[in-house]
Amino acid sequence: MTKHCRIFLLVTLLLFSGLAEVSSKTIPVVDREYLPYAKRIIRESKESLSIAMFVAKRGKKVDSLIGELKKAAGRGVKIKILLDDRLVANQLTIKSLRKKNIEAKFDSLKKTTHNKIIISDEKIVLIGSTNWTEMSLGYANEANVMIEDNKIAKYFQEYFDYLWKDSSKDISPFKRFRGEIIPIIDREYFDVVQATMKKAKKRIWVMVYGFKLSSSKDTRADILADEMIKAKKRGVKVKVILEKSDFNEWLNKMNGKTIEYFKENGIEARLDNENVITHAKVVIIDDSVFLGSTNWSYGGLELWHNNDILIKNKKIVDFFRNYFEEKFNE
Repeated sequence: MTKHCRIFLLVTLLLFSGLAEVSSKTIPVVDREYLPYAKRIIRESKESLSIAMFVAKRGKKVDSLIGELKKAAGRGVKIKILLDDRLVANQLTIKSLRKKNIEAKFDSLKKTTHNKIIISDEKIVLIGSTNWTEMSLGYANEANVMIEDNKIAKYFQEYFDYLWKDSSKDISPFKRFRGEIIPIIDREYFDVVQATMKKAKKRIWVMVYGFKLSSSKDTRADILADEMIKAKKRGVKVKVILEKSDFNEWLNKMNGKTIEYFKENGIEARLDNENVITHAKVVIIDDSVFLGSTNWSYGGLELWHNNDILIKNKKIVDFFRNYFEEKFNE
């Protein structure tokens, strides 16, 4: 471990310890922390587990999660897991789960289910960017939060139930939230992010895996990019960090064009190191942080199912500000 990494770990632990005192209900879960938290949630579940994942690909770490699910099913926990239908890896996983009295099914062929969420007993939610793959669990930059709140959990449970019944259509918000934690589903994400950007006075920091601009300049991603440039012109500090892959040249071309566009407009923007996978989706606007599963692409913003969360708690926002700056400056 480098000195730089050790310093970041120390800062993380200090912030994490402070959060435990300030808010026992919302805890940041980043990078390698996800696996132990996910296992703990599954182990402590008593009645139900509802899981929606874009991908669950068998491997040592993923198999350890599947093992915990099988144990939970064995003690009577009712488990439902929804996976995207297009991935071969998901087909193998579902076969394994169905053998152990776990309800497992694919989403609709008509729409991609890109969610990454675990809901336990309608009380606890683990939500963010982490897929159930060896890459996500083992070495990618990933950003999640664990929330212990009945209203938030029941809202996401109802959203999950809609997906389970019929995931072929967008799901509109069916309840409004106020306060420090606001759940966001499907197309709602763009509306809330854009409205928050329009009011930004201090900062707009964007970390996403994929950010695709179009030649027509009229997609939702283009609109958000335009809002960022407008914010920069009125004095807001704008930063962007996107993934640079060591295997996906299509992604590199897409993100590279976006970075150059921002640089041309005076925005501090960069790709991460190609030896690091930045799969997190963290957007910090003034004193709020958005995180979840939404990429800034046509599919992510306009077509796919996604779940995200808006958090205004100062300690949580400060944590993710530090997380963003660490990744940006690495």
